[in-house]
Amino acid sequence: MSRSRQSQTPQHRQQQVPPQGQTPQNQQQQQQQHHHIPPQGITAVQSRPTNANISDSIAKIIPEVELYRKLQEAEKRIDILTARKLNNLQENINKVPLQKELLRIFIYNTATNQPWQLQGQSLQPQTVEPEWTLRIEGRLVNDEKPEDLKRRKFSSFLSGISIDILPNITQPQPQDSNPIPRENVIEWHDPIDPNTHKVDFDGLDVKRKGAENLKTKITIQPKDLPIRLLASLELSSLLGVNEITQHDAVYSIWQYIQYNNLQAAEDKRIINCDNNLSRLFGVPRFNFSSVLELLSKHLKPKPPIEIDYEIQVNKASTLGEVVIDIEVSVQDFNTEEAIRNESKVKLNEVDNSVNELNTKIQLGLQGLNNSYRKFEFYNDLSNDPVNFLREFNESNAKLLKILSGDDHYNEYDVRKSEYYTDDLLTENIDVLLKAGRI
Repeated sequence: MSRSRQSQTPQHRQQQVPPQGQTPQNQQQQQQQHHHIPPQGITAVQSRPTNANISDSIAKIIPEVELYRKLQEAEKRIDILTARKLNNLQENINKVPLQKELLRIFIYNTATNQPWQLQGQSLQPQTVEPEWTLRIEGRLVNDEKPEDLKRRKFSSFLSGISIDILPNITQPQPQDSNPIPRENVIEWHDPIDPNTHKVDFDGLDVKRKGAENLKTKITIQPKDLPIRLLASLELSSLLGVNEITQHDAVYSIWQYIQYNNLQAAEDKRIINCDNNLSRLFGVPRFNFSSVLELLSKHLKPKPPIEIDYEIQVNKASTLGEVVIDIEVSVQDFNTEEAIRNESKVKLNEVDNSVNELNTKIQLGLQGLNNSYRKFEFYNDLSNDPVNFLREFNESNAKLLKILSGDDHYNEYDVRKSEYYTDDLLTENIDVLLKAGRI
């Protein structure tokens, strides 16, 4: 036996017991302690079998251990890629799919207590004041019922509404005077601050007193998320679209640069323009960091819907005379829920496959370490049978005294702090704890 083997402590010897002498329960406990098998409830992501390292002593006699270490390195690279893909998948799941639907807008007014309405009635025109109400309302053209609480309201599709009531000017006004009084300008804007309490509505009413027809200018700004901009003729001819988001415009230009290999060799940030880009941006070359500034000349916001509407008090209602249909992007929550459920099923299938592979790795590590312990035991026994068996018997006799409380290992002594020397703690504290002696 080598000197390193002879200097082993009884603790080391007590671990080198014959494999056939172990009970299945003790053998399983030792395997779990040696391999750090994750308890139930911990996923493979939290505790991987490949987190367990194989000792160099095993690697010296089993060259195939190098394959396991290569597996560990490959898993690190896969983890980085998987984390990136999971983030992308989560972003796609969180994005609610959009679909195009038709939003129908009605603009009309009603008139009450007008002189022509009071004729032949007991009320005199002087006792009541004539009134009119301007209403802007809308809803999606679909099968949703008006009483459905989940139905999206008209205002949820708009960023703002503005109504300018133009006064009847019968005589010239001073140039410095405001032609539209402040009370005749009505505006509503969708709150930008997410913490602001928001109340959606299906219609906006403006009520005033009056018995004369009035002209109004109504501006409606549909909500467009993500914000799509109008492309110039030059940009449209290059990209083939009339409307595009700023992000998509930048990405399309980058793809065009990559496809035509327009990056300068000395500095990849510098773009050498071909004929199309030169006509579009008006420069022979540019730094890609300035592409937003160059594109700003070719991207304009979409104009709002503007209607010149006349309030008519000579009719009880003008409902149906002005109807506008616009296409809006609607979040498809049903499709989103289906995508989420399908993703969960696929992730569970993949997770089950990974867990099966992890179990195989765990069993392989257990078998490898069991085999190595057998090898150590029989190798030491064959090298120096006399000393090995003597130390083995001494170690087991000492453990027997500790467990049984014989000799100087009694209950009173083991409860004193002086009893627990460094050597004792190192060698036998685990045995005492498992036996319930302390």
